[in-house]
Amino acid sequence: MKRLAASLFILLLASSLVSAATYRLPGDTYNNIGIMGQVMIDLNVTMVNTAPFPKFIVVNPRYDFTVYRLDNSETMNAVLVGNTVLHNISNVKKTTLNYYTGFWIMPYETVVVNFRITSHYSYIVPTMDYKTVCGDTAKITTVEYNGSSVSGVIEDLDDIGIISCGVMYPQLVNTPKVLYLRSMFPMVDAHIKILQYEGDVTFRLTNVPNDAGTFNTFFAASIPVIFDGASMTDFTPNYTMTYRDYMEEFVWKYKGLNPPQKSQPQPLPTMPGMFQLSSSLISGVSVGTPEINPPKQAGFDFPVWIIFMGKGVDITYHVSWKNEGR
Repeated sequence: MKRLAASLFILLLASSLVSAATYRLPGDTYNNIGIMGQVMIDLNVTMVNTAPFPKFIVVNPRYDFTVYRLDNSETMNAVLVGNTVLHNISNVKKTTLNYYTGFWIMPYETVVVNFRITSHYSYIVPTMDYKTVCGDTAKITTVEYNGSSVSGVIEDLDDIGIISCGVMYPQLVNTPKVLYLRSMFPMVDAHIKILQYEGDVTFRLTNVPNDAGTFNTFFAASIPVIFDGASMTDFTPNYTMTYRDYMEEFVWKYKGLNPPQKSQPQPLPTMPGMFQLSSSLISGVSVGTPEINPPKQAGFDFPVWIIFMGKGVDITYHVSWKNEGR
């Protein structure tokens, strides 16, 4: 049985003083290499009420919203202070009903509503731990800052038969969350129709324990949110490759290995006494060789970024969808 031992390390910082802080790896919001993912969404949604009477649209308080009409005073905003979320609701008589938050849409009215998840109360993307051939052990597990020095804990793998735990390669730390229109707006009401939406998504990746800019990270990240059926454009920075390219080519070539051969369809075995297929009829008349078009490769594909990062990076992209059948 391999025994793990903990030892300390101390570094002197050449940079300016940093605030005293202690980070354990992994943490509540980041993985074992310190990567935290945050998503911010800014979406304008156009909807219509085809009924001859008003309807109240209930809004998940996880989203801020502003109704774009009159003086734009129908709003709700949230901010995270410590572990407490503070919601600021304006124009309460118009933005609450039965103690639910939301807004009214008048008879035959078409209205644009802005839904937001901001950096004040961002959505935390779950990030997977990085693993070497030694697992997620044999690494720095605590980082502590104190003035001009950084110290912490290194977890040893007490096995002299293992000198190296392998070679680093950019492992994928997250998987996309797919948003479907019916789950975003589960309107069990034929009078309320979503006509279109458009907006921007920001994916903020932060190396949380890297207060002094001392520790670099190397990993791969996928697009955090996919809007099903929507157009996604203007990626900044542009993505490095697709997930399929990452899995089927990049990882293998980065390691200097040959990717496994894709399975080829096997010919049917020859059975004694059975007629063999040919391009001619029994009478000898040629009918030509039938053309067989194999189906395109199915599967789910999405953008992936290869990232070498110090403190952090923002990835942004634009989404748009329009109801063509309205």
